[in-house]
Amino acid sequence: MPPDPRPASSGREHHPSSETRFQELFEQAPTSIQILAPDGRTLRVNQAWEDLWEIRAGTPLYAFIVSADYCLLTDAQLIATGIVAYLQRALDGESVEIPAMYYDVVVLGGSGRARWVTARAHPIKDASGRTLEVMLMHEDITERVVAETALREREQRFRSLVMATSQTVWSTTPDGRVHEDSPSWRALTGQRYEEWIGYGWLDAVHPDDRERTGAAWRAATATGSVYETEYRVRHADGNYRWTAVKGVPLEGPDGKVREWIGANKDIHETVVAQAALAERLDREQRHSALLVKVAQASRTLGSALSSEDIAAALVEEVRAILEVHQAVVSLNVGGAQEINAVSMSDKYARYRSYDVKPDGSGIYAEVCRSNQVMRLTQRELEAHPAFRRFGAHAAQHPAIRGWLAVPLVDRKGKNIGLIQASDKFEGDFTEQDEAILVQLASIAANGFENARLYSSLKEQERRKDEFLAMLAHELRNPLAPIATAAELLKIGIASEERVRRSSEVISRQVKHMTSLVDDLLDISRVTRGLIQLERVAVDIDATLRSAVEQARPLIEAREHALTIAPATPGASVMGDPNRLVQVVANLLNNAAKYTPRGGRIRLAVERDAHLVHIRVEDNGIGIDQALLPQVFDLFTQAERTPDRSQGGLGIGLALVKNVVTLHGGEVSAHSAGPGAGSSFTVSLHTI
Repeated sequence: MPPDPRPASSGREHHPSSETRFQELFEQAPTSIQILAPDGRTLRVNQAWEDLWEIRAGTPLYAFIVSADYCLLTDAQLIATGIVAYLQRALDGESVEIPAMYYDVVVLGGSGRARWVTARAHPIKDASGRTLEVMLMHEDITERVVAETALREREQRFRSLVMATSQTVWSTTPDGRVHEDSPSWRALTGQRYEEWIGYGWLDAVHPDDRERTGAAWRAATATGSVYETEYRVRHADGNYRWTAVKGVPLEGPDGKVREWIGANKDIHETVVAQAALAERLDREQRHSALLVKVAQASRTLGSALSSEDIAAALVEEVRAILEVHQAVVSLNVGGAQEINAVSMSDKYARYRSYDVKPDGSGIYAEVCRSNQVMRLTQRELEAHPAFRRFGAHAAQHPAIRGWLAVPLVDRKGKNIGLIQASDKFEGDFTEQDEAILVQLASIAANGFENARLYSSLKEQERRKDEFLAMLAHELRNPLAPIATAAELLKIGIASEERVRRSSEVISRQVKHMTSLVDDLLDISRVTRGLIQLERVAVDIDATLRSAVEQARPLIEAREHALTIAPATPGASVMGDPNRLVQVVANLLNNAAKYTPRGGRIRLAVERDAHLVHIRVEDNGIGIDQALLPQVFDLFTQAERTPDRSQGGLGIGLALVKNVVTLHGGEVSAHSAGPGAGSSFTVSLHTI
């Protein structure tokens, strides 16, 4: 556009109708003011206008106007800004608010930076309403627009971050109440906005974590400190998952919290993995501790030499290791079960003296019969058909609550008793408990066997010493009369009668000594397997007659009444006739020795489909129950007579057992106890 052909105006000329005072106010006004003529030309501007646009007086561009004829911008720029339409409305007499627009000052002819400017165009009219001038007032809002733009950009970045992150982001009021909606929280928990505002979000927290989580949040909002914790939150699918949460207070210009911003991060897999690791470490530590306890128990049990000490130590170790209220060890003694040791907590203090022997009717016997472990919960125990069957003393039996029983088995697989535990401190018995008790039972079973062997060795040692003393006595007794007789024979004046009597004494005592030596050699050969049995058909009736003939002198000397039951006709076995006669004779001699003078002895034979049973019974001194299992052992003797005249060497019954065993038979002894007599039975297979 060519410049205005009219004389240039400084833009500060006084209108003929302007007053000096108005001019001063106009110039000093802090707001940018531009006066436009009805045709859009700039009539005047104030200092603030020059400062805003950085267009100084005297420059060709000073007459900045925004009409089509006098604008420094192109038509396209005018249309783009839209300012022409607003000014036209003002020129038409309307007061107009011109919204913020972005102006490039350099393009406009200034030398400053681009600015955001808002304006108000107000028409000045004459009395008839005709527009004389338009007052255009500008306001520089660049800083505000820049700040708002930056804020919007930050908000956009924040929203983008929220959308991009896997965490759940939320905000609350300064006092900690949820007010603003959080789509990520709703998506996570399935809560509606109405359900989670305020403190409703706590309803989605696991009940076990809710109280501490709410207390920690209230404490943080009260002090303005960072909130950081972990809790389980219910997901939309109903499952709870662990989440880590952190909330940060945002302060305003006054230093007070204006809001809280926080986020929840899913850490469920990490927590579960850590819990599993901790549980495994704890399990391994407890397992290691148990191994140490089992090793200590093994040393304790291994150091005990008697069954009583082993049983007492075992129940204490079981109670301590398995953490139970009671433990019991029962051993089979002589075919009957006995309670050998009991350990009970104070819970069962009143039962500690309970020592009634099981009668084989209860659940204990099930374990011993089956040789199998039994691990039962309380419900399974009460449902078991053998439970509560403890014989006549069931009412006094200690209560059983949950049960673990392991059989005690010797090296040959034979049951020797059981170890049982009941009433765990916590929960039911586990597979680990069972494995531990099985191991302890194995150690204890070996210990019991070793203790039995040790006791047997001690007993054999004792019996051997007793036998040697007895043998010395038995050999010495004949020597005294032999020596006396020999001294008499030395005297030359001895009469023929004295010589005869002395010879008879020597002969009788030598015969007795020979019998003793023969017995010793015989048992030695038998125990070492050096004898050869003759295998022929043996008539039992003939065997009994020969045995009675051998034993009769002693029976008659003791004045016993011998009763012989009629033998079963045709009863015969395959064997050595001399050895079988020896067996029966030894049994008859044994009955004669241990039956008081004038006693009764009965010899009988019974036969069934496959066996012949030869039985010798007496009403003698009987056999103590403790001695009964060992009566056939070498050197075992019952109580001897005061003069030791009929005691023998204690090898007769041992010889009987060995010979019968060589014939493939069995021999057994029975007695009701001291003073109740005895019964010995030899069972042989018939031909």
